[in-house]
Amino acid sequence: MKIETYTSGIFRILKISEQIVIEDLQELKLLIDGYIERDEKYIAVNFCKASYLFSGAIGILVGTYKLLRDRAGELCLIEPESDVMDLLKTMGIDALIPIFGSEKDLPTDVRQFEMTSIADFRG
Repeated sequence: MKIETYTSGIFRILKISEQIVIEDLQELKLLIDGYIERDEKYIAVNFCKASYLFSGAIGILVGTYKLLRDRAGELCLIEPESDVMDLLKTMGIDALIPIFGSEKDLPTDVRQFEMTSIADFRG
């Protein structure tokens, strides 16, 4: 699994450029946990090339969401493929974790999370 990481505004972006396979889940979890340990509070995962998510990846995302919320942070998802988006909607994840169509749509300021409900981010 190829993951490019960089900062954009207030977010640490994790751009996943290949399919996630079961063997990659531990690597993904360790990477995210490492950023959280370094006090990164705003993480966005870009699934631009993933056409399927294993249940383990969804579990990691939900766990990360809860951990970041407990630390006054936020997890967002970016550019999920249509099949992945359908899965996220079916599971109700889209009502929990903000999902954006592109990086340029991400909030640029912490106050945007405080002043706006999650539902307002979705188009």
